[in-house]
Amino acid sequence: MNIFKKMVLFIILLLIPIVVLYSFSNRVSIGVVEEEIQNSNLNRVSFFTSQMDNVVNQLSIIPYIINKDYSIQELLNSKQEYEQLRLQEAIVSKLTILSATSNWSNRLTIYLPKLKQAISNDYSGVYDPAFLRHNIKPNWEYYPEGDSYFAKFMLSPLISYKNPEDAEAITEVRFSRQNIMNMLADYKQDGNGDPFLYSPGYEPIVNGASNRALIQELIAYLNKQTLDPLGHTIVELGKEKYLVNYVQSKSLGWYVVDYVPLQQILSPIVKSRNFFYGSIALLLIMSVVVSLLIYKQVQIPIKLLLRGVQGIQSGKYGLRLNHNPNNEFEYLFSRFNEMAAEIQILVEKVYMENIRFREVKLKQLQSQINPHFLYNCLFFIKNMIAVGDKEAATEMVLNLGEYFRHITKLENTMTTLQEELKMVQNYLNIQNLRMERFHYEIDIPESMMQLEIPRLLIQPIVENAILHGIGKSERYGILTIEGERQWGENKIIIDDNGIGMSPEQLAELQHKISMPMDQEMSCGLWNVHQRLLYQFKDNSGLILSQSPTGGVRVVLKWEERESDRT
Repeated sequence: MNIFKKMVLFIILLLIPIVVLYSFSNRVSIGVVEEEIQNSNLNRVSFFTSQMDNVVNQLSIIPYIINKDYSIQELLNSKQEYEQLRLQEAIVSKLTILSATSNWSNRLTIYLPKLKQAISNDYSGVYDPAFLRHNIKPNWEYYPEGDSYFAKFMLSPLISYKNPEDAEAITEVRFSRQNIMNMLADYKQDGNGDPFLYSPGYEPIVNGASNRALIQELIAYLNKQTLDPLGHTIVELGKEKYLVNYVQSKSLGWYVVDYVPLQQILSPIVKSRNFFYGSIALLLIMSVVVSLLIYKQVQIPIKLLLRGVQGIQSGKYGLRLNHNPNNEFEYLFSRFNEMAAEIQILVEKVYMENIRFREVKLKQLQSQINPHFLYNCLFFIKNMIAVGDKEAATEMVLNLGEYFRHITKLENTMTTLQEELKMVQNYLNIQNLRMERFHYEIDIPESMMQLEIPRLLIQPIVENAILHGIGKSERYGILTIEGERQWGENKIIIDDNGIGMSPEQLAELQHKISMPMDQEMSCGLWNVHQRLLYQFKDNSGLILSQSPTGGVRVVLKWEERESDRT
């Protein structure tokens, strides 16, 4: 039942007493005073019962909402302890919000038989299989032991009532009898009666100022009677007669009983008339207030949702709905904001990745497909042919062709690690044929070869190691490329034994590649670091340190995605 239907039902319930009070006024005019007073008191008890049932019914709806929450299924499927803790905290927050929607103090608890856990909004839930096995029933039940309370359980799936331990989730909503006692006290302050809640076999629930001795005598009389769902009767206790009105609660099954001395009922006719006019005025005011509530709770959120959808259609992806209606629309607003945020992130991610790929592609083409690089390779080929070393010339041509074929591919921004390493090997073979003063080793686990990474991610790091590390060192160069895959992280570790850098220089360079790019910064390392950040999560990127071989160690780190695990 949505908010609009609840409001309509509430207005109908408010208008019903108008008809009854009109009938009461007409009967007073013809002298049936006593009978109409009885009906008036019965209506008060009925209205009180309906108010109590409304609150109980609202609490009954909460388990349906909780069982539909996707966070419970995620918690059941989660295998990481940190993720479970995060989901548990999220569920507690939602339970707290749902608990606050009721005027009654209550406790919401979710029992998870598969995890042997209990989650409640006040952190007091305890998973007790014995209790769940013997106490779960589909209707509201009263538990008089200790802090007396009413409780209702709902299982997901519903067919699990026969064996609750097979359920995925068991949702319990409970409220203490103090809530009803407070309502009874408020009811008593508004009239001359002394109401209490009655059910055969249980101690009655009374307000704090009740005449307990008189109530026990009245309960002894009621235990001998067969009560209809509602009615009234006159009971003689001692030397005084009492008008007893009773209405059965549809939600709890208990009776709301109110008794009043007949002497207090036979008040002057003028009071009945004033009461009638006052009730009409009060009901009219309440009808106006309810109409305003319907407008605020339904019409305004619908207008905001329409504006939000129109804003997204017009390209305003940063638009968010900040209204907090505290009803079903809150869920729609939250999902709308999440959807808009996802759209904005996806648009920005694709846009920035394309920009950075074009930038790094242009920089690579400018720095590598240049006359000097190509001339050195062609000059090497010419010299090898001149001295008759056709094998070296052929190897240079093949590596040079494969290298340029790879770096000029523009149709896709992503490639496999295996393809990227082939291009790196071609580049190293070219440099090794020209320099003949370094050795390289590549050790990558087979399980990493098919991982997808951005194109031209490793070659700029290798180029820096050759030109700025090994190339400037007088000793024979050694370059190693290793791969690691563990704990959901992938790493490519590149070590060289070149001239190296001091810890201060490494720290400064690490800081620079994390900052926005300026004109004085070399784009190679910066682009690799930024592309890792945009393609994967925030803790991905480059890590610079001193190499055990004497040069510089560069670690490319990124977290696995779901597609990498399949």
